[in-house]
Amino acid sequence: MNVSRRTLIRTGALGVGALGLGGLTACSTAAPGTGSSPGASGAAQKVLWTWPEGFGDKVLQAVAEQFPQYQLRQDVIGGDFKQKLTTTFTAGSGLPDITGVKGEDIAFFRTQDKYFVDLNTVGAGDIKDQFLDWKWEQATTTDGKQLGIPIDIGPTALFYRFDVFEEAGLPSDPVELAAAIRTWEEYFALGKELMAKKPGAYLIRNTGGLFDTVWKQSGKGFIDENQTFIGDQDHIKHAWDLSVEALNEGIVSKLESNTADSAAAVNDGRLPADFGASWHLSDLMVDAPATGGKWHVCEHPGDATNNGGSFLTIPAGVSDADASFELIAFILNPQNQAYEFEDKGNFPSTPESFELPEVAGPVEFLGGQKAAEVFGHAAETVRPLYEDANQNTISAPYFAELDLVEASGKDPAKAWDDAVTAAKRLAQQVGLTVG
Repeated sequence: MNVSRRTLIRTGALGVGALGLGGLTACSTAAPGTGSSPGASGAAQKVLWTWPEGFGDKVLQAVAEQFPQYQLRQDVIGGDFKQKLTTTFTAGSGLPDITGVKGEDIAFFRTQDKYFVDLNTVGAGDIKDQFLDWKWEQATTTDGKQLGIPIDIGPTALFYRFDVFEEAGLPSDPVELAAAIRTWEEYFALGKELMAKKPGAYLIRNTGGLFDTVWKQSGKGFIDENQTFIGDQDHIKHAWDLSVEALNEGIVSKLESNTADSAAAVNDGRLPADFGASWHLSDLMVDAPATGGKWHVCEHPGDATNNGGSFLTIPAGVSDADASFELIAFILNPQNQAYEFEDKGNFPSTPESFELPEVAGPVEFLGGQKAAEVFGHAAETVRPLYEDANQNTISAPYFAELDLVEASGKDPAKAWDDAVTAAKRLAQQVGLTVG
């Protein structure tokens, strides 16, 4: 369905606010240059590159009022944003004054820091305290350069159908449910209870999704800060074993995400719960609009993690880096982040925004719940996680092997060994240290 989060919000589907992730690109119809803040006569033009949807009218208007000496032109870049940015950096010309960098790309660009202004040299330290430490650090190089300022974040929680839980006699109040599922084992027991009372209803979409949540809770990934492969260590094996345990307990629906079958299960109440980032609300709204008002959100088992959230950066060589940073600091202040939450659901990276009315109000799709309380708490408890540019490459074999375990019954022990072997081979190919 070609439905954007902005459309959903503006048609009133979310009530006061939405929950989302900057960088959703599939649905925009905006053209480059269509978003601009009018400046005074003779104002210096400043160019900002973003992906489809970009910054909303309220923020652009606020920029115009605050900085009449500048005309901020927002160029919306379609297609592969990372590739476009890399190509332009390499060419050394045609660069904007400010550019976004997607959260999934910041680890790569940390290895290309020569293409960016170190924001510490233009005043980043003066605004650092406004932002969540762990998100700020994602754009910090190993030698301390600050490449970007956080646009938004994607803290995780559990979305669930409180009407289905009520019918099954399970805890349905967000506080009560969160208290009942502080461990994954407790969540698995709840899944078995649901299955007994409502056969065919599952609390876990697929093993890969569970695995992807659990390994992040350890605070470690597949590669450490010393460029060493650690994908065979206990924190990854624990996530693997928990995922296999859930599968063996029969509480995994074995549905692939972003498919018609998966959407049908959400609509029918056969998948009445799903853990995901704040932006997952928009997925539920697109997949199952008729279920609006029947969902709540609460803390999921274990620690909250983060999935997504992007940055604003300044390309090296711009004519006036101080002016670019002045604009960034204003665009991403708490009030403007609250406006972006109201406009398109980007969950703020500035805790002060959590208390502003644009963020703190009830969400109609979530039964009128003040969901920002849940996601705000999650955001403040996320464990810092080192992200390497090669992480997705190295982790891919684990997801592929888990798919084989789930879909075709491959022996989990053999699948684990095969995943580690393949990951080590890939690690060696990209130059990592492998023990």
